[in-house]
Amino acid sequence: MQFRQKILFVHYGDNWIRGSERCLLDLISHLDSEQFEAVVWTNNSMLLPHLKQLQVEYQIDNFPILLGWQAPKADINSWAKLVRKGKKLIKQHQIDLVHVNSAAPCQWMSIATRQSGCPMLTHLHSDYLSRDRATLGVHLSPFVMTASHAISHNLLKDGYPKERLNVVHNGINIQRLEEQPQVDVVEQLELDDDAIIYATVGSLIHRKGVDRILIALRHLLLEYPNSHLVVIGDGEERNNLQQACRTLHLEGHVHFVGEQSNVLGWLKGCHAFVSAAREEAFGLVIAEAAVANLPIVAPFEGGIPEVVQHGETALLFANHGYGPLLDMMRCIQSHPYDCQAIAHNAHKHVKKNFTVERYVEQIEHLYQQILQAERLDFPPLKDGLKPIKTAIAKRKKDGGDYDLSTQHHL
Repeated sequence: MQFRQKILFVHYGDNWIRGSERCLLDLISHLDSEQFEAVVWTNNSMLLPHLKQLQVEYQIDNFPILLGWQAPKADINSWAKLVRKGKKLIKQHQIDLVHVNSAAPCQWMSIATRQSGCPMLTHLHSDYLSRDRATLGVHLSPFVMTASHAISHNLLKDGYPKERLNVVHNGINIQRLEEQPQVDVVEQLELDDDAIIYATVGSLIHRKGVDRILIALRHLLLEYPNSHLVVIGDGEERNNLQQACRTLHLEGHVHFVGEQSNVLGWLKGCHAFVSAAREEAFGLVIAEAAVANLPIVAPFEGGIPEVVQHGETALLFANHGYGPLLDMMRCIQSHPYDCQAIAHNAHKHVKKNFTVERYVEQIEHLYQQILQAERLDFPPLKDGLKPIKTAIAKRKKDGGDYDLSTQHHL
C-alpha cells in the first residue's frame, strides 16, 4: 500500500456549518485517500457528525484566544496548553503537515509546528484587522493560502512573502447542490402566482447588509408591487431587521425562513439572488446562486468580482447606499430576458471554474510542494509585528482608526 501523508486540520469557528466549515468538509471528503489521511482538531461540535460519517479521527477542545475579543483576554496558561496539545497531536499521529483552517489557531500552532519541525499551511477564508493579524500570529505561518486575492491584499501590504502565499478560490460540490429538489416557494409562502421573488442568504449580521436590501425593496415596490424577498439565514440582527420591516411596512413582502439545510432548493424556487454585503471575502453563496441558474445582484466588493463579472455573469453595483442596489434589482424585472441570459452565463462559468474537484486538486498540489521542499524555514518571530507597522502607517495616512473594516471570525 502506498504511504499516506497525514494532515492535521485545525479548525476554529462558531457552532455552525457555513462557509469555512463547508469548504473544510468538502476538502476532506474529496482528498485522494491513497495519498492523504485527515485528522481534525476543532472547537466546533457541529462538525462531529460529519467527521464520524467520513470516518475521520478527531479531537474537540475549547480554543480560548489570547488577546482576543472576549474575556479572558490574557489567559496565557490556556494558550500554553494548546501549544502543548498541538505538539502532542503532531507526535501522536505522526503528522506530516498541519492545515490551519482560519487565522485563530495560528496563535498556538505556529509555535507547536515550529518546535515540532512540522510544516504548516494557514488557510484564510476572510480578511482580518491589523490587530488580529498581529495577535493571531498570521505572519508566523510559513505558508498561507487565501480564498481570494482580496484577502491577500493586506497580507502582502504587511510584507508577507509573495512566494509563500497562494490564492485558491473556493470550490463547491455542484453535484450535491444540483441534487437538492426545488422548493415551491410560491406555495410554501402562499404568494400570488405573479410574485417576483428575490432571495438573500447568509448570517443576519450588519456586515451582510440585509437592511439595505429592505430599503431598496421598499422603493422597488412603488414600481413593482408584486416583489418579495426571502431571507435565508439567522443571526443577531434578525429582530432588528424584522422591526425594520414593520417600520417600512414590508411585513407581507419579506419572509424570514431561518436556516435551511436545502438552500439551493429554495434558491431554485426564486427568481433572483441579491446580496448587499458591506464586505465579502469571497462569496460562496454567489457561486451557489449561479448553480441555481438565478440572476445575481451583488456589490462590487472584496472577492466577488473574482467570482462573477458585471454584465457578463452578474449585475454588480457600486457598494454604497441603496441607490445602486435598487437600480440592479429593478433590472431583474425591467430586463428579464437579458438577466436570464446573464444567469445562464454564470451557471456555465461557475460549473467550469469553481468545482470542488478543481479546489481539492489545487490544494493537494500545494501540499505536495510544501512536503517536497528541501528545507523548512519558519519566519522570524519579529515578522509577527509586521501588521502593526501597517496599522501605524494607515493611521498616519488616514488620521483616524487603525482599520475601517469590521471584525471577522477568527
